[in-house]
Amino acid sequence: MVYKILFAIAFFLIFTSLWGFYISIRPPKILSTITPQDLGLNYEDVSFTTADGIKLAGWFIPSQTEESPTSFSKTIILLHGYPADKGDILPALSFLSQKYNLLLFDFRYLGQSQGKYSTAGAKEVWDLKAALRFLKSKGVQEVGVWGFSMGGAVALMVAKDMPEIKAIVSESSYASLDLMALELYRLPLLKYPLAYLTSLWGKVFLGIDLKETTPAEAAKNISIPVFIIHSVNDIVIPFSHALLIKEAFKNNPKAEFWFEKNLFHGQLSRDYEKRIGNFFNKTL
Repeated sequence: MVYKILFAIAFFLIFTSLWGFYISIRPPKILSTITPQDLGLNYEDVSFTTADGIKLAGWFIPSQTEESPTSFSKTIILLHGYPADKGDILPALSFLSQKYNLLLFDFRYLGQSQGKYSTAGAKEVWDLKAALRFLKSKGVQEVGVWGFSMGGAVALMVAKDMPEIKAIVSESSYASLDLMALELYRLPLLKYPLAYLTSLWGKVFLGIDLKETTPAEAAKNISIPVFIIHSVNDIVIPFSHALLIKEAFKNNPKAEFWFEKNLFHGQLSRDYEKRIGNFFNKTL
């Protein structure tokens, strides 16, 4: 009887963690139908390829205030969250096109981009690096990056390696991907072995280490201006992640923090545009 109970528990943990791993790397996609044209913005469909051969789909939106906007103008890369796409963040951030060129793209597997799975940030760092190479090929040498959730995490992890990034807005980022594995289950006691097994499957099947996907650790080596935004009441990525990231930036005098209450994950406050605009205006 004891062996049967132990076998049942082991089966439950393995099956549940495998299912959790599978749905986390192949989540239902949130596909938007909106395009820049719907907002009255001129744009160009673009694409570029990552170092591991995945073709990503994007939009390049030239600055709306210039008579003859060029690729040399100040440019901001906008990074969407998981499991959304570039169209999901466009309405809220389109105001930035009044002064800056914008580049939006779909992370691997998501939106219109290629890819067989998502890694929620681990391999998506290659996607942002591909976007930076694309802009560099167009003559852009300095950029700002805005990222939400997974996008914010990717921005922090890439910044230390890419000097062309001059300023970052990271909104609702996780501090470490292995901590997010715990949020995947949220079952008392059982979440720990389930999270461990999920991390194990990441190593076995994808060759990624969740403990090494750590924006908080990367933040310790970032000296450029950053603006960290998080809601105290965020239930998707708990506020404890923001506090870990804040601690990591304790030696960066250019780090700013905006912690709101009573907002959902991704919900915007009334003065959102003003604060984001002011940050990029003084840092780019």
